[in-house]
Amino acid sequence: MNLTSSSFPFGDIIQWVVDHQVSFPVSPLKDWLIADGSLTQRLKQCCEQFEVQLLGERELTPLPGEWPDITQQLWIREVLLCLDGRPWIFARTLAPLTLSQQQLQHLGNRPLGELLFSNSQCHAGMMEWGLAPATGNIQQLARALGQVEGVTEIWGRRRHFSYRQQPLVVAEFFLPEAVKRLPPLF
Repeated sequence: MNLTSSSFPFGDIIQWVVDHQVSFPVSPLKDWLIADGSLTQRLKQCCEQFEVQLLGERELTPLPGEWPDITQQLWIREVLLCLDGRPWIFARTLAPLTLSQQQLQHLGNRPLGELLFSNSQCHAGMMEWGLAPATGNIQQLARALGQVEGVTEIWGRRRHFSYRQQPLVVAEFFLPEAVKRLPPLF
């Protein structure tokens, strides 16, 4: 895998929609996309070794449609969630700078999901779904990871959270490696 910090960020402009507007893919991917709770916990059950690879994090302006105020500087963190050495999920987190300075900037290679779903000050909100653009950055990331065979669609989900009474948004995209290997959930 040939990724450099100069490649960060990989985020794309996504057309996010709510569930009644989605023509979901077939299961098991559909089940993983709509599953509630911690994706990190579910993924850990699918491997011997779970790891977070930090692609980058810093203050940036959000992409159109990512945040209510697209002129506001946010803390943006992008990671790969890897199972047994293979990247399965590309995740992009957006948070106000005040929230990131409190705790989030110090995560490093630790999973954000563990913090969010184990903290009583965190409340999960609505979820949305979307496709990465066919010629966008996320597709290019999949190619850079060597995950190109049969790639036509990369599905993602976006969850809104309230953490310490501040908004936080996490988008998770299921890379082709995950789609090939996802076990049934139910």
